[in-house]
Amino acid sequence: MSAPSIPALNQIRTGVRGAPLVVLVHAVGLDLTYWDRQIEALAERFDVIAYDLAGHGASARSELPLSFAAAAADLAAVITGAEAGPACVVGLSVGGMIAQSLAATRPELVRALVLIDTVSTFSDAGRAAVRGRGDMVRAEGMDAILAPTLERWFTPAFAARRPDVLDRVAKTLRAADPQVHAAMWQMISTLDVAPHLPAFAMPTLVMVGALDPTTPVAAAEAIAAGIPGARLEILPEVSHISTVEAPALVNRHLITFLETV
Repeated sequence: MSAPSIPALNQIRTGVRGAPLVVLVHAVGLDLTYWDRQIEALAERFDVIAYDLAGHGASARSELPLSFAAAAADLAAVITGAEAGPACVVGLSVGGMIAQSLAATRPELVRALVLIDTVSTFSDAGRAAVRGRGDMVRAEGMDAILAPTLERWFTPAFAARRPDVLDRVAKTLRAADPQVHAAMWQMISTLDVAPHLPAFAMPTLVMVGALDPTTPVAAAEAIAAGIPGARLEILPEVSHISTVEAPALVNRHLITFLETV
């Protein structure tokens, strides 16, 4: 019997071939298009890949349940398929969790890490809350989580200033596969890479929105403290999806860091 085929992952590649490879890993429920401002900033001097996680955007849905092992294997396949690694892996939210999972299991593929608005582990209460989001989606569909998600992801000031962005995000979430979305939250609830952080030898930048209620500053501080030599940047007046809410600030820290790697 032949081995099951790996679902095709939609990806784009741009920038300067032969320059350092940067791979962008998006947040749950979103897709690679939400890296547009980072891609624009990075493409002048880096070889840049962004891809849709399995079951997101234009990527095929993988078998359920989902796991960090499988997600890290997908990321590894993107890097090895580019034939330009190791990569500077930039992960937002669950993308940062997947990046840490890859660094723990395939460190030879990771030149540097940029971990944005993410965590390395959860308390028991946190795991229960995360599972609850998945349960809500299974029971009531994507509409049930739209309002609380937008409230967690963006500050009220940004929501008032850019209702078009929130409308775009809401439409993206509403179009998501509820079964995949619920499975993602179940996967997220299993995260525990904190014990591996002291072994990370790659340069690491940790960024977090100062007003992020989902992956708070304390969680970012714990990651930065756990990884030897990691740099921490706290983004003022910004919430969870900082790459969208404050792209110029994120890009400034991101490029400054990558140029030193």
